[in-house]
Amino acid sequence: MSNSFLAFTAPNLHGAAKLWYAGFTYILAAGVIYTGIQTPITAILPNLTTNGQERIVASQFRMVGGALGSFITSTFALPMVAFLGKGNNKVGFMWTMFIFGILAVILLGLAFRNLRERTVSVQKPIPFKDSLKATKGNWPWVILVVSFVIFWIAQADRNGVSVYYAKYYLGNEQLTSVFNGLQVVGVIANICIPFIVKATNKTMTMIIGLIVGAFGQAMMGFVGNNFALIVTGWIIGILGGGTAIAMPFAMLADTVDYGEWKTGIRAAGFLTAVGSAFCIQLGSGFGAFIPSKIMAAAGFVANKTQSASALASIHFCFIWFPIIIYAIVGLIMCFYFKYEKMEPQIKADLASRHAKEAAK
Repeated sequence: MSNSFLAFTAPNLHGAAKLWYAGFTYILAAGVIYTGIQTPITAILPNLTTNGQERIVASQFRMVGGALGSFITSTFALPMVAFLGKGNNKVGFMWTMFIFGILAVILLGLAFRNLRERTVSVQKPIPFKDSLKATKGNWPWVILVVSFVIFWIAQADRNGVSVYYAKYYLGNEQLTSVFNGLQVVGVIANICIPFIVKATNKTMTMIIGLIVGAFGQAMMGFVGNNFALIVTGWIIGILGGGTAIAMPFAMLADTVDYGEWKTGIRAAGFLTAVGSAFCIQLGSGFGAFIPSKIMAAAGFVANKTQSASALASIHFCFIWFPIIIYAIVGLIMCFYFKYEKMEPQIKADLASRHAKEAAK
C-alpha cells in the first residue's frame, strides 16, 4: 500500500528521472503489489471448502465487494482530491491514496484475521518445478486460462475505447463518466450467479453471461445515437460481462482439485495466480494494444476531428470487437462441460485419498 502512495507522491524530478520513477512505482503498485494481494485471495478458495456451491457463494461475495469498492473509489476519489488538495491536485492525489491505502490495510487485516483453511492439512511450500507439474494434463485449467486471457481482451477494450466512443462517435465526452458509473450494476449479476449456477451449471452460467453481454453490445450497435437505448445496451452488457467475469475465479478452485487428482500435487497458489492475476494483466495489455493499433491504422489522431474511417474503427472496437471475443470464449468454454461433470467423482476420490493419508 505504501508503494501505491509513492506512485502518487510525484517528487520534484525532471526528464528521464521522473519517467523512471513513475514507471517503477506504477509497475510495483499495479503489477507486483496487485498480484501479491490478488493471488492469496484467489488461491485460498479451494482450501476453504470442497462444496462447489459454497465456492460459488464465496466468490460471489468477493466479486460484489470488488464492484462496490471500485464504485466507491471511482465516485469519491476526485472529490477527495479536490478537498484534500485545495486546488493542488498533486497533494490531493497523494493524500487520497494515503487514506485509501490505510483503509485497505485495515480491511485486509480484518478479512484474514479469522480465516482458516479447512479442506487440507498444513502443507510445506511446493517448489516451482513441482507446481509446474500440476499443470500437466490439467486441461480444465488450460481451458480457463486461455478463456480468461481472451475474455480480458474484450473487457479492457470495452472499458478503454468507451472514452473515445463517447467523445468522438457520440460527440459527448461527459458520457464516459456515465459508462464508468454504471459499472456498479454488475453487482446485480454477481448476486444472481449462485441461483443461475444452481439452475444450470458453472460452465453454462459463464456462457449465458457471454451471450447476454454480446446481446447488449449488439444492441448498442443498432440504435444509432439514441442515448437511452445506448445506456440500456451498456447496462445489459455489464450484467452479462459481470456474470462471465466472476465464474473463472470460482472455477479455478475446481482445477486445483483436478490437478491434485491427476498429479498428486495441490498447487493452489501457482494455478490460481496464473489463472487470475496473470490472465487479467496479459489480457488487459492486449485489450489496450489491439484496439489502439486498429484505430491508428484507420487514421485515428487524438484531439482532432476524426475521419469516417477513424470513426468506423472506434465503432468496431467498441461494439463488434468484444462480441467477436465473447463468441471465441464461449466456443472454448464448451470444452469445459465434460470436466465439470467429473467434479463429484474427483472430490470423492480426493476425500478418500486424504482419509487414507490421515489414517497413516
